[in-house]
Amino acid sequence: SPLAAVLAPDPMPANSALFAAVRRLPALVPVPVVNPCLANWREQLAACLGACAIKLFPNYHNYRLDSRRLDPFCAEVRARKLRLLINLRLEDDRHRYFGLRVIRVPVTQVAAFLERHPRLHPLLLGLLTEELRGLAKSHRNFSADTSFIEFMDSIPTLVKEFPARRLLFGSNTPFFTTGASMAKITTMRLPARARTALGHANAKRFYSL
Repeated sequence: SPLAAVLAPDPMPANSALFAAVRRLPALVPVPVVNPCLANWREQLAACLGACAIKLFPNYHNYRLDSRRLDPFCAEVRARKLRLLINLRLEDDRHRYFGLRVIRVPVTQVAAFLERHPRLHPLLLGLLTEELRGLAKSHRNFSADTSFIEFMDSIPTLVKEFPARRLLFGSNTPFFTTGASMAKITTMRLPARARTALGHANAKRFYSL
């Protein structure tokens, strides 16, 4: 996904650069960023023709996940059979420069979104462990990545509580060290089936690769 789209008023220039950069690299699958609070969100989706998924940054693009304004957008996403990724945080809140007043997306908004759009199954990026546990108690229509899952024996413990088929490896590169994120999958004591699922099988199924 294009990091340049996060702070841009319009994500499309960054998306265009992304598509051009990966056009001859079949191993890389582009996931463009869309801003549904802009009046041209339909044009944004049309320009993403050929993509299997899109990504949202609600906190950086200044809209609420529980807003009714998202209803027609979500309906169009379903009609186009696009997978939806929702980024809840890019960095550890404790490490952010004090002058940057961008907070993580509240879990209450995420829960309201999942309840409002039960037929969508988004991939939630950047959930903390306790946030994931809280959402999992009442919602089954989401998957989560592993980028912010940080505690002792984190992944082996989590797969005992949360279906491994709904966990996808996430590195949050370039904000986190990619190798450290990989180590959570490769070095911990996981059943071979769960390691395969988190490592690549779940992603292949989610993105229909």
